[in-house]
Amino acid sequence: MPPGSGPRRPLRGLRSAAGFVLAVAVVLGCGSTAFDPSSPCTADAKAPGDYPALEELVPKQFDDRAPDRVDSGRSCTPAALGSLVAHDVAELRFAGSTWDLGSGGGVTLAVLEADSLDAAWVAEFYQAGARVARNTETVDRTTMTLPDGRYATRIDTLNGESYQTVIVWPDGARVRVALVASAIREVQTKNAHEAVVAAALAAAFPAAAFATPPSRRAPG
Repeated sequence: MPPGSGPRRPLRGLRSAAGFVLAVAVVLGCGSTAFDPSSPCTADAKAPGDYPALEELVPKQFDDRAPDRVDSGRSCTPAALGSLVAHDVAELRFAGSTWDLGSGGGVTLAVLEADSLDAAWVAEFYQAGARVARNTETVDRTTMTLPDGRYATRIDTLNGESYQTVIVWPDGARVRVALVASAIREVQTKNAHEAVVAAALAAAFPAAAFATPPSRRAPG
């Protein structure tokens, strides 16, 4: 999900604290590279405007402001696809909106697509990445209820001094992902992180009523 000097780079700031959230999030993790989206996929790349139709699908408001970055791209190398390779995913296309919350915290709301992509595969991808990430202390997987009544997979981890949450759910032929990282020194409590998670989902479901914190249930 996972690219210097110069202007503020929200992806770099988020990556510094959000170990697995961006290290294994192909929707965020590769650096910006210009490429021809119509050409065969031989390298991982992303940049603003590469897949405009996908970019139109991601939310454009969180916490009453526009994202710091909206971009899109694709992944096709085994290193980027990770566990998706075992499900014969050869190319993953994605778009995401990212908000830098400062001190290493951030929110990304993304959409992914591939041939016959299954939300369970995407959840497996994030969970596998969480388990092998450096400084990961805990990895918890639950099922939660979305604002529109559907179920989603939620993965929570404590990585160093960062609370990290990934929520994955199907959206027709595509898969939606919400990624939230909160620096413990900034938010101080897990409840404060939960408030950011709830706000991120509210941005993903602007027309739905949403309770804070989001409801969760143990997987059956």
